[in-house]
Amino acid sequence: MIPHERDAVMEKRMTESATAPAPAISDAEIEDLLARRDIYSVLTRYCRALDRADVELMKSVYWPDGSDSHGVFDGNAVEFSEFIVREIQEWFEVTMHGIMNVHMEVEGDRAATETYLFAYHKVREEKAEEIFGSRYMERFAGKGLDPAHHHFFFGGRYLDKFERREGEWRIFRREVVMDWNENRPSNEILDQGMFATLRPLGERGPGDPVWGNRP
Repeated sequence: MIPHERDAVMEKRMTESATAPAPAISDAEIEDLLARRDIYSVLTRYCRALDRADVELMKSVYWPDGSDSHGVFDGNAVEFSEFIVREIQEWFEVTMHGIMNVHMEVEGDRAATETYLFAYHKVREEKAEEIFGSRYMERFAGKGLDPAHHHFFFGGRYLDKFERREGEWRIFRREVVMDWNENRPSNEILDQGMFATLRPLGERGPGDPVWGNRP
């Protein structure tokens, strides 16, 4: 094929491609996409509720007859919401929970998800031995730039069973799987160098800047 004929053929193909109708999206595909969107929103809402210590937001993540198996707690989801929001403030000064890969299997009004989790915790001094145990404390107590605190990093997964009731998705059952953890004395710096300029600082409750971040 000579060059000008090849160019003409390519131009024709591009024109046909540009004018071809887009493939139709079925109602089932749209419903599946909406389900995945709503489920992901529940997963991120859990992280905000936990880190901002918002018990009512936490309750909105679960169905009232649901359950959570969380290591330190295994039982009803409403009771878990009240327990974890109270206890996390007693154990840790700061927490940050982030989700990564989310694998979803959606079938009608039910779904199963596997969500990768990375979490950071700034442990209160008086809770360190309760959380880490004596072996850690014998070696690391009083160490670091900030000897009153320790850092606890956690890698794991949330295994969730979701249900859709009257058009709303929530968690019915949750199990937390630990894959690894890393613990160390705190070397946090808040008052010197670049870190002294990084404000505002995050906090729990309505004083956090996120509550002013609205559309």
